[in-house]
Amino acid sequence: MKMKTVMRVISILIAGFSLSTFFGCAGYEYNTRQKEYPYAYIHKELPEADRAIEKARREGKDRQCPEEFKAAEELRDKAYSDYAACLTKQGIAQAKDATARANALCPPQAAAPPAAPPAAVPEPGIVKYCITINIVFDIDKAEVRREFHDEVGRVGTFMRKFPTTTAVIEGHTDDVGTDEHNMELSQKRAENVVNYLVDNFGIDRSRLAAKGYGKTRPITDDRTAEGMQKNRRIEAIIDCAMDIEGLEPVPDKLCLTLKIEFDTDKADIKPEYHGEIEEVADFMKKNPTVTSVVEGHTDDVGTPEYNMKLSQKRAESVVNYLVEKFGIDRSRLSAKGYGQTRRIAYNTTPEGRQKNRRINMIIDCVLKK
Repeated sequence: MKMKTVMRVISILIAGFSLSTFFGCAGYEYNTRQKEYPYAYIHKELPEADRAIEKARREGKDRQCPEEFKAAEELRDKAYSDYAACLTKQGIAQAKDATARANALCPPQAAAPPAAPPAAVPEPGIVKYCITINIVFDIDKAEVRREFHDEVGRVGTFMRKFPTTTAVIEGHTDDVGTDEHNMELSQKRAENVVNYLVDNFGIDRSRLAAKGYGKTRPITDDRTAEGMQKNRRIEAIIDCAMDIEGLEPVPDKLCLTLKIEFDTDKADIKPEYHGEIEEVADFMKKNPTVTSVVEGHTDDVGTPEYNMKLSQKRAESVVNYLVEKFGIDRSRLSAKGYGQTRRIAYNTTPEGRQKNRRINMIIDCVLKK
């Protein structure tokens, strides 16, 4: 009889201990941080704060607004500490606050719409001259790529020649990422073009406006890498100069570019590209003042340090081929490796990684005679 009573008491104690583990100074979700906080289950508000912090990190908000992100993260950690000290209500309240802060990080800045450039009214017998440009960007980048400097330069030259003209620079992105991030990125792209015109051509900033449209104005389908590349772009809308006396047409330029792709972890030039490199060599021989920069790139497989070295080797292999095979003077060529920092495609597919394993050769243009 006594044994039965003892067993009954033990059963009650075990059941009570299990219930306290599930419902006591904890709560409703399985605790994935048991090494730090030794409870099997905790109130759902704490893991919700974890998920909100990680979501913000994936969206890059730890880089966009680092101070606010750090404050939300520290509040989440304090919630766990207080919760572990059995200050349950206080820990839950702090976790809720951390979740709200993480979800509200980096709100998009409402930009005032740019003033429309003054309309030019056509008049009989007066020439109307306009100019537009289109440039594209690397993934998640806002820097103006070197090969588009001349294209932006056309705008600077035009606006410097006709000082009453104004321009609206419009930035765009593909559809990868959140609406808020893409709106901010497109604004940065537009502002970088404005800054380039101000810094390199002396265009007064009051004549330029930057407007980001995010992913709201695609010009092609975002389901392919090529489509996404085209949508990562700038459009410059420049008002028309009227009654331009002695306007000379923009001279035609003869330009040449070279793009080569590489196998994984290789810097060897594949035979299929030998003919294209020979065309570059012929061009440089016929135009002995032309110089060139060879830029090397990789996918994201491997460490950043290793990929930087591999990209440099790829660029140097093209330089060496031109020097050794065709006698181009080395002083006219330079090699620069960028590692995995300048993607033109997403690294989530073999096809995307193949496109990123490349060199771009940027060659001076010459005026057509």
